[in-house]
Amino acid sequence: MRAATWRHPRLLLATKTAVAAGLAWVLVQPLGGFVDDYPYYAPLGAVAAMSTSVVSSVRTAVQAVVAILTGATIALLVDALALPGPAGVAVGIGAGVLVGGLGVYGAMGSWVPFATLFVLILGGEDPWRYAAAYGGLVALGGMVGVGVNLAVPQLLLTPAVMAEDRLRERLADQLDLLADGLDHEEPLTADAWQELRLSLELDARRVEELVEAASEARRANWRARRWAAAADQREVRARALRRLTGCVDDVIALVTDVRTSVHAEDEVAGGLRADAAVAFRAVATMLRTVEDSADERDPESSGVAHAAAVAVDRLSRAVGDAAVASSGGYLAAAAIAVSLHQAVDAWA
Repeated sequence: MRAATWRHPRLLLATKTAVAAGLAWVLVQPLGGFVDDYPYYAPLGAVAAMSTSVVSSVRTAVQAVVAILTGATIALLVDALALPGPAGVAVGIGAGVLVGGLGVYGAMGSWVPFATLFVLILGGEDPWRYAAAYGGLVALGGMVGVGVNLAVPQLLLTPAVMAEDRLRERLADQLDLLADGLDHEEPLTADAWQELRLSLELDARRVEELVEAASEARRANWRARRWAAAADQREVRARALRRLTGCVDDVIALVTDVRTSVHAEDEVAGGLRADAAVAFRAVATMLRTVEDSADERDPESSGVAHAAAVAVDRLSRAVGDAAVASSGGYLAAAAIAVSLHQAVDAWA
């Protein structure tokens, strides 16, 4: 799939932030008046507002200005109490930290106590003047940052694709490890498997976060329509990967439990282990090979997906035969077959 954005979005973000800060600095120079004393707050607002999506830029800019105004209000109230210097700073900072933690300000909550401190210390004899310059210039810079983001929006598809590919490879590796363990009866330790399961869960969450970020980046983005089909496919694949991760996790739990009937020392259990190992490797190959949806994939990918389905069906039949022969045993093997069927359905 053709990349919809740079391979490293951070580089584009850095470029846009630098441009926005420079523009804000240029725009504030002709204003004159009391803002001449604090022109650096305009680039600060541009830096604070810059984000990988237009929506988050607007949100962050608003939160920053509101946080500054809140902190300034706290400082002015403390100033009105005429407390001694250290006591005033302590009361103001304490109040700012409490208010900033209310959740209204999002990631900019820490700016409330900073604004309080700046107004108390730097406001001098005219804190109102300083507070107006501080909040106003940050707001101006924030608008510049949002404007630059509107002009050059990002889509963030490439990081999501890379994370999905990495998770698919990890899932396939785990299935191959399970197959090797069944073939040689030398599975990893329980602690090692638990660590791998937790790692897979973290990778799956990372994919979800990146796909959500890419979805947000499509809003108010004039480039989004061009890449709509690719973005929709990424969201569908992310949901499939989440289901697939759950299926593989269930299989790991069942196979690595040496108390299950799969590990019994008899001919039937040995045959089931062999069939399960073949199915694991077939599903792993499917994960590494099949990328497109069923109506878009090439004959080779379709053949690999079909081979995985056939291998899992063979395991299901073997489990059924074993269950009949043992009057209902091998429930763990049946559960493994069901999870593999769900994995194939989720991806193929």
